[in-house]
Amino acid sequence: MLPLNKELTPLIAGRTIKAVDYTDDVLRVIFADGSIMKIKSPEPAPADRLLNHTVKVVRQQDEVMIIGFTDRSSAEIKLADAASSVLLRDSHGAFEYAD
Repeated sequence: MLPLNKELTPLIAGRTIKAVDYTDDVLRVIFADGSIMKIKSPEPAPADRLLNHTVKVVRQQDEVMIIGFTDRSSAEIKLADAASSVLLRDSHGAFEYAD
């Protein structure tokens, strides 16, 4: 099991994913509250495993992130780099998290 991302998990736990898009090696995860998480990824994530799910936990190690949901499902996302791949902004565009 991958280690818990102790910084990102409390920020996005409870948020529901309403949209996902992938352009130019960047996965955009748009939450129902209007916040957006951008993830540099070499491949698209499985949108059907992300959409309409509520985040419970984020686990991350090296170039792998696994988002666990409240319904016990999960989605694996490949990261472009072990660091500097994730950026989270709130609905007003204010910075919340980066690694």
